[in-house]
Amino acid sequence: MWSQEVLALSRRWLLMVLRERLNLLFSVLQPAVWLVFFAGAMGGAVDARIVGTGDYVAFAVPGVIAFTVVGNGVSAAMPLLFDKETGYLDKLLSMPVRRGSLIVSRFVFQVGMNSAQVLLILLVALALGVRPATGVLGVLAILAVTGLLTLALTAAAMALACAVPSHGTFFAVTGFASLPLLFMSNAFVPLSAMPGWMAVVARLNPLTYAIDAMRLLVLRGWGGGVPVSLGALSLASGLLLALGWWQFARRTSERVA
Repeated sequence: MWSQEVLALSRRWLLMVLRERLNLLFSVLQPAVWLVFFAGAMGGAVDARIVGTGDYVAFAVPGVIAFTVVGNGVSAAMPLLFDKETGYLDKLLSMPVRRGSLIVSRFVFQVGMNSAQVLLILLVALALGVRPATGVLGVLAILAVTGLLTLALTAAAMALACAVPSHGTFFAVTGFASLPLLFMSNAFVPLSAMPGWMAVVARLNPLTYAIDAMRLLVLRGWGGGVPVSLGALSLASGLLLALGWWQFARRTSERVA
């Protein structure tokens, strides 16, 4: 059954992570450390009138979550990349396993990992005095937003992993693109504080809409901007998923041939 294939492959990703427990520990804790030190250090230097709130930690929580998803999106494609280079991907493709199961299992695993990290970030934020305006339902909505963003960025990274000739090229491209993708969004400053050209670019960035939705859920409540941001994020996620699926299917078809 298809579900059994997805679960079996997801278990493989989990076992790979559990074999490096120290790496897993630091990976899970790193976003919380970012929130404590970065948001704590920047809070005193940011004008509350610009960010719209006197609690910069609460303002930065969605940005730290987005930063985490970006980093995890890049790392999500690495197993596929190394499977391709070592030839293990060809072995998987020769088995009676649907090609879709390979990519869906990675999505399932990555959404689970990111959800655990997001919950830890929110717990640390709670300890720092942040109280989401939308309560427990808002936390669930933040997890849903994170899941959509995870699908989008994981699909984009996997499409790149399929397209590039080697891991060196992959790391060069992702290293060049990751920070501009983050800072060309409203992760740490609002769009109104950006230069005009940068604000235009930020409005084309899926991260901006994910962060907008999460920030409203944390600071304002169930405002009218949440459905708009979710709609834009869903559209971007759908396009990136289609791109990732097409690229994976095309490249794996070539390898089977």
